[in-house]
Amino acid sequence: MDRFTVGEATIHRVEEMTAPMPLAMFGADLVAQNAGWLHPRWANADGTWDMVVQSWIVVVDGRVVVIDPCVGNGRSLPHFPLFDQLDTPFIERFGATGIRPEQVDFVFCTHLHSDHCGWNTTLRDGRFVPTFPNARYLLAQRELDRWNPDLPGYRHVPENAGIFAASVEPVIAAGLVDVVAENHRICPSLETQPAYGHTLGHSVVHLDSAGEQAWFTGDVFHHPIELIHPEIDAGTCDDFAQTLITRRRLIDRFVATGALVIPAHFVAPHVGHLREIEGRRVFQAYGQ
Repeated sequence: MDRFTVGEATIHRVEEMTAPMPLAMFGADLVAQNAGWLHPRWANADGTWDMVVQSWIVVVDGRVVVIDPCVGNGRSLPHFPLFDQLDTPFIERFGATGIRPEQVDFVFCTHLHSDHCGWNTTLRDGRFVPTFPNARYLLAQRELDRWNPDLPGYRHVPENAGIFAASVEPVIAAGLVDVVAENHRICPSLETQPAYGHTLGHSVVHLDSAGEQAWFTGDVFHHPIELIHPEIDAGTCDDFAQTLITRRRLIDRFVATGALVIPAHFVAPHVGHLREIEGRRVFQAYGQ
């Protein structure tokens, strides 16, 4: 789904790329046990799953908010070949929504991994400059502390090397950054909330509009199997014990409220609901 509504909010999806990833990262036994519902939507016959890199544009309360602006073109990521030196028509796809980059009011990155903050900036004349020149870039203090190499909380991750310099420092230098606390009200219908674990300052975004709810979950969940088996540790987290606490808290919320779950990397239709049916939890894709 590239456009849908939640209450009075209109949400656009902008895709950057899709790449196959190994299902084995979730554990061969668990994948086999869940094969009945994983295939064909959430698993491929060749033992892979499709990871989609995508951004969300939320139009609500008279504001335009971009959540998780993908990887960006021209990033040097030799330790992460999948994202190294991309050249995609992301900005053209963004414009196809009818929204221009200069119309964006706020940008929020759930965390500062390469595929969630890259289009904060655009490579122009050999340097990175803000992509959304009229936006306020909302960055969580704890996540900045985690990734700023000049601060004591920094921990080097080769796959993310150079991202702070390319995708964060230019918007700070341009005076476009608002450093926000754990809970931050972007506008009446949107609030950021802490969801630590995948990174030490990871956040989610809660949408509550006209009696309907949705959660933009970033990388708390990479694949629907983690909604059913939150104990899966695929080795992608700063602190998996904290990830597990976060997952269980959010899962309980999803089931209790019927909120729409909007993760960063799910394949089409990209979003859905977590239901409890006959004593077991089931992820139902939107429209299912």
